[in-house]
Amino acid sequence: MNPQDVIQIGPVALALDRLVALVLIAGFIAAIDRIVQHWRIRAWHPAVLAVIGGLVSARIGHVWQYRESYALDPAAVLQAWLGGWHWVAGVAGAALVLVASLRRQRAVMAALLVLGLLSGLWAIFLAIGQDRPMIRLPQGVALEQVPAGVATLPAGQPLVINLWATWCPPCRRELPMLASAAASERRAAIVLVDQGEDGAAVAAFLRRQQLDPRHVMLDPSGQLGAWAGAKALPTTLFVDAGGNVRQVHMGEITRVQLDIGIRTISDTDRHHP
Repeated sequence: MNPQDVIQIGPVALALDRLVALVLIAGFIAAIDRIVQHWRIRAWHPAVLAVIGGLVSARIGHVWQYRESYALDPAAVLQAWLGGWHWVAGVAGAALVLVASLRRQRAVMAALLVLGLLSGLWAIFLAIGQDRPMIRLPQGVALEQVPAGVATLPAGQPLVINLWATWCPPCRRELPMLASAAASERRAAIVLVDQGEDGAAVAAFLRRQQLDPRHVMLDPSGQLGAWAGAKALPTTLFVDAGGNVRQVHMGEITRVQLDIGIRTISDTDRHHP
């Protein structure tokens, strides 16, 4: 997801891909319900069952794809509300449920046609997003150290930038994990950039929380967050060695999600020297 793929509705920031997915799922349910009525299928809500089966399959596919990351925290497998879906596996699971629940050949064919058309629309949406030019990390961003001094972002290597603030509850929850990962991670540099706060206040907060300030930088003017279009905190940027922002994670991030993002930018650098 790119920073521009965010829709702001009052204080709520909604990722565009999730909004599109919800619209497509709603369209799927409406279309399957019409098919059930037309062919007078006597089954318990095939559309709902197909959505449930699709979501379960999509989650299983995602966990399997990133099984090495989930090995870091197996309990995260159950945290589906935080995201993580393999859409092709989801479509396959939904198709199997439709075949099993509708049974009548014409009804099944019509339902699979609807599923195929909506899946095609989703694939086109994803392709359009991938074809857009990648945003690049700006050069010469003026940052500061904690509690004082000039700082610069690491260059020429995969980089994870977490935008946070002391007043942000989810930022405070994820900060100990990020600080620990920053101290041990070897595949990418992890930098925690505070947005718009005084250095002394941030330093005092880190002391109270017993957190190492070595990987913390200050962005007093919030210029990095404004450039990234970060409409909510925390926001985490995954940047490859060439300075291209490959992935943006909005909201609280888990250790598994962090590892998946790091694998993405480190794999990109191996494949594109």
